[in-house]
Amino acid sequence: MKSKKNIIVSLLAFTALIFTMLTFSSCGMSGDKLAAEGKKLYTAGSYKEALEQFSAAEEAGLKNFKESELYHCMGNCFFHLENYGKCIDYQLKCVDADPEYFSGWVNLGVAYRKIGERDRAMECYRTALQYDPHNTDSAELYISLGSLSIELGKPMSAIEYLESANELFPESADVYAYLAIAYKMALEPQKSAEALEMAEALGYSKIDVVKERLAELD
Repeated sequence: MKSKKNIIVSLLAFTALIFTMLTFSSCGMSGDKLAAEGKKLYTAGSYKEALEQFSAAEEAGLKNFKESELYHCMGNCFFHLENYGKCIDYQLKCVDADPEYFSGWVNLGVAYRKIGERDRAMECYRTALQYDPHNTDSAELYISLGSLSIELGKPMSAIEYLESANELFPESADVYAYLAIAYKMALEPQKSAEALEMAEALGYSKIDVVKERLAELD
């Protein structure tokens, strides 16, 4: 049976160990480090685990890691987990923290589109475009704006966006595929046929779907 002195020594040693562990944890896992670990997990496709790290980072507080980037990453995790409501919540936090965050606005638009809120999606896409209208990422955004305009039954707007995309990304089969539909909707069959031919020549993977859609518009 341990003496009272030995018990006290053991308790003091255990307390010191716990204190050391807590100190190491708080110093070694700052909000910035937790966020960085979260990004690694996100890149690896471990979205639930990444969210745990991001949430811990948010609670711990950030110094150098940008708050807008943290919310953007969290929103993306929820998107991949098909929780579009939470994705929207965090992308809204992202653009609230940094109103010029291009990808935040784009992904917010994508999430709204997923739940059928097309008008809100269009508003988000347009907001993103005004902050970064001329780079490669914007080429994809013009395509999204064009395809969404087609869904909304606005072929002239679709053509305007898709022709802008074509200037930035002239070898995109997607652009020509959507242009074929938009031109047909706008009663320009010759341009539609030419765009379809280009889409097919560039290897558009869903060319049969486009042809079916064009047939429906006859």
